[in-house]
Amino acid sequence: MRALTHALGEFRRRKVRSALTAGGIAIGAAALVLLGALSEKVSRLVAGGRDFETGQITVSGAGTGAVTGMTRGGLLAGDQLAALGAVPGVSVVAPIVMFPLSDIPASLPFTLAPLVFGTDLEALARNREHRDMAPPRVRAGRLFPDPGTDQVVLGNQIARVLHADVGATIVVRGREFRVVGVLETTFTGPDSFVFMPFATAQRLLIDSEPLLRRMVMAPGAGLLPIATAAAVFWGPTEDPEIVARRIRERLSNLSVVSPAEATAQLDRALAVLNSLILGSGLVALIVAALAVTNTMFTTVVERRRHIGLLRVVGATRRQVVGGLVSEAAVLGLFGSFLGLLAGAAAAAMLNLATERLGAPVFLLTARLATVALALPVALAALAGVWPAWRAARLAPTDAVRYV
Repeated sequence: MRALTHALGEFRRRKVRSALTAGGIAIGAAALVLLGALSEKVSRLVAGGRDFETGQITVSGAGTGAVTGMTRGGLLAGDQLAALGAVPGVSVVAPIVMFPLSDIPASLPFTLAPLVFGTDLEALARNREHRDMAPPRVRAGRLFPDPGTDQVVLGNQIARVLHADVGATIVVRGREFRVVGVLETTFTGPDSFVFMPFATAQRLLIDSEPLLRRMVMAPGAGLLPIATAAAVFWGPTEDPEIVARRIRERLSNLSVVSPAEATAQLDRALAVLNSLILGSGLVALIVAALAVTNTMFTTVVERRRHIGLLRVVGATRRQVVGGLVSEAAVLGLFGSFLGLLAGAAAAAMLNLATERLGAPVFLLTARLATVALALPVALAALAGVWPAWRAARLAPTDAVRYV
């Protein structure tokens, strides 16, 4: 406590220098908060994707889907969906129709464009509950739209963008739909989804894509039902990896992603992205810590006589080091607190702007706030160790000669 009181006194005596050093730390801490909040949002998005993908085997058609603008591979025709259901070990095949809400691409990085998501939502929910995976919760209204109707359930973010609540009417690709439910915020993909029954989404996709409509309506085509992907669930005694291998063996020209493969792909992508984002923030913080080292060296040079007098009257080297390191830690504490406030304010203002364009980009969590407060203090204290160690090794008889 005495060392901390002394450090605060030195901070007040050298206000300009201390403020400039703390300001440098604040800039580094604010950069860490902003980039960390971006990383938290990306991590939450990927976690939502992992939660969805690892509860099922995801199957999509071969190809890029460029003709219809699909977000996932080519199309699955009716005969392929039927063949999936006949594979040993498969218990449920839930066809999915997923496509952009509009033809306008996402305007912001690290966000998902609003998507139409059509499937048998009750089947997905039952299988998630069977595997102890909680389904999304509703903020208002109902979780499931009635099959074969114009009812939709909105993710929380798309509901805010469209200014729609339960009972409102929205227009999707020229057709009106009635909102019967709004989900709670998840900070993941479903926040940007418009959920509707599979048959409704299939009809909407066909009606809005002229080329696809001609393909489906061609005599003898036999393509219906048609899907952009399928969620395949396995029996209670089956191994999903084995079931995924059977699908590949029995059905060619399909993209099959098992739960383990989905987890590996998502974790690998997240690790690379987070390393780049957080690495940039840490570089800014380390540069700020070097400013603390420079400040502490200057302090030691200016206070050699004072340090020598402390040693003459009985101060130990440990006490000298402790006092100087406490000063560095106080600089880090002030800087980290200011940086956290600045970074949080900047993230909030940027989110207000990005929400108007589709979705918030930054997510400030308690974990990030704790790191943003503690890490600069630790780095500043560490940066003060070398100057403090040099000061403590100074011989008292030599130090008191400095005036």
